[in-house]
Amino acid sequence: MKTTIAEPKSAKAVNSFDAIKEAHKLSGKAEDIKQYYDQWSRAYDQDVENEDYCGPDYIAAYLDLLPKQDGKFLNLRNPEIEILDAGCGTGLVGMALRRKGYQNVDGFDLSHGMVEEAEKTQAYRNLTGGCDMTKPIETYPDNRYDAAISCGVFTLGHVPPTALEEMIRFTKPGGLVVVSTRKSYYDSTDFQEVCDQLQAENKAKLVSSIIDGPYIAEEGAHYWAFRVC
Repeated sequence: MKTTIAEPKSAKAVNSFDAIKEAHKLSGKAEDIKQYYDQWSRAYDQDVENEDYCGPDYIAAYLDLLPKQDGKFLNLRNPEIEILDAGCGTGLVGMALRRKGYQNVDGFDLSHGMVEEAEKTQAYRNLTGGCDMTKPIETYPDNRYDAAISCGVFTLGHVPPTALEEMIRFTKPGGLVVVSTRKSYYDSTDFQEVCDQLQAENKAKLVSSIIDGPYIAEEGAHYWAFRVC
């Protein structure tokens, strides 16, 4: 039996807060998430703006301000580094990165509808839809990008903390993986345990974090920067 998901209501119909909270009730199943965001894609930007969503600008500034690395490691002052926006949505992070001067930003999302909106921003070099972060994404080979960034993806009803491993996979050794986690997501999942395990296995090293940074009107988020080993 096919699952029917109620179409998200934009701010014109009900409170934008309700549309956002409905997304947190998703099951974590790829098909349910894809269907929900395909339906929500056109109203998404307005709904999150109404709720003072500043995560994309904040995470782009966080990436940009991380310490410059010398030698063979990533130079964040180089605008030509290649960045992959994992779970790019409508392109809010891509636009924020472009405003910081980064020129080579690719993106993917599970929802084709969201990718269609992201294409309108002209902030991306390449975009791909239908990508599920809970499994290897064949489009992106190992050790491909200088940095991977993800905002608004590690949240309730969406991807598990183990999706960090896929971001690490397609990032070069010495490169950065930068993500946000809503406070409620961090508190109710094993995100910290997964981070600890990744470090114990020498897959990545935590180089910086911001606890309870600005995110959305309802609550803050934690921001994390890992260097790939």
